[in-house]
Amino acid sequence: MAHQVSDIIKLMEEIAPPWLAESWDNVGLQVGSRHEPVKKIMVTLDVTADVIREAADKNVDLIIAHHPILFKPIKALTDNTVTGSQVAALIRSGISVYVAHTNFDKAQGGTDDTLAELLGLKDIRPLTMDAEHPSFGRIGRLRSKLPLEAYLNKIKKALNAYRVDYIGNPEKEIEIAACCAGAGGDLIEAAQNAGADLFITGEAKYHELLSVMDGDMTMAVLGHFTTEYPAMAALKQRLQNWLNALQYNIEIIPSEDYGKCFRRLKE
Repeated sequence: MAHQVSDIIKLMEEIAPPWLAESWDNVGLQVGSRHEPVKKIMVTLDVTADVIREAADKNVDLIIAHHPILFKPIKALTDNTVTGSQVAALIRSGISVYVAHTNFDKAQGGTDDTLAELLGLKDIRPLTMDAEHPSFGRIGRLRSKLPLEAYLNKIKKALNAYRVDYIGNPEKEIEIAACCAGAGGDLIEAAQNAGADLFITGEAKYHELLSVMDGDMTMAVLGHFTTEYPAMAALKQRLQNWLNALQYNIEIIPSEDYGKCFRRLKE
């Protein structure tokens, strides 16, 4: 039996319910048809020209991405723009695109949960709540106290991070850590109010970082890609396990070209 894009959407909506997405976000099926057959899926953080070419070369039918390819309203779709060229290439190749963004950030097993687990935290709970439902960020305890610099060296290896920028005394003992994958600068105050010794995120604005300078909480910035990419690998495996259990004859692969791009930048 041939399975369709709509079958995969049902599974993705269980993993990352669309109602969890922020009102300003754009999630769901963004390119293609719900009725197209699916035999191969590619998982990626972003949909780029290289990712589209790779997907076409590997006969991918559906791309599942974290960041939307269509985000702001557009007035025309032509090949004179990056987005127009990308959408045209996808349509020509018969490749659909499904996006799980802020709903996947918040969801159980999503980007924030994956990051918290890789940070070695226990007793993990949401850092913030939205109408009694988990929102962005997680907070938990280290299994044993560690000096800030020693802990950052440990998580740098766990996340395969190229660099870690931090604010705080390198000898400060860290017991409670909060985190937010991606851009989490707006959760600094929430982490401070929750009693975190350390707040870890992918990126933050300069003026957001200034609010940490005069407080007791330390902070570390590891890069947007570094903090979100592991969740996509976890999603790939989770979805593949579900498909295998349902006896769906569908293969899921990661985008190798997307990861290589960032490895080249690091080298």
